[in-house]
Amino acid sequence: MKTKTLSDGLKGPDDFETIGAYVSYVREAKGLTLRDVVELVKTVIAKNEVDKEGTVSKGYLSNLEAGKYIHPSPLKLRALAHIYNIPYELLLKKAGYWDKSTEKLNKDGSFTLMFKEVQDMTAAEKRSVMNYIEFVKSERKQNDDKSSKKS
Repeated sequence: MKTKTLSDGLKGPDDFETIGAYVSYVREAKGLTLRDVVELVKTVIAKNEVDKEGTVSKGYLSNLEAGKYIHPSPLKLRALAHIYNIPYELLLKKAGYWDKSTEKLNKDGSFTLMFKEVQDMTAAEKRSVMNYIEFVKSERKQNDDKSSKKS
């Protein structure tokens, strides 16, 4: 299983047209096959970490990723969120279940996903990332200021 790194350019749910395309991307980014996901879901159900109604088959996943399910079962989405280590709310929103008034949980899905993936960062590493983000924002502001002066 080859997992993509952050330098490969993580995408968020808003980068995909459908829930199926998004979960397919996440599965592939994690280097998992459909069979791997089915087995992982069975394992977490056996450990009572997700409801047994979250059971998925290889065919179900294939159909979901192919776009045949526009509004998949929230219980199956919960199982996938658990396996993919992403916020459940992201999947609910992408599947059309999440109300726009609760969007504060998903201002930037890719940023959330990045921090879920790098859980073992030290405090110093997290500060470095935040400093870099501040740097990028200041560069953008300077460029915006230059653009507005030219107009």
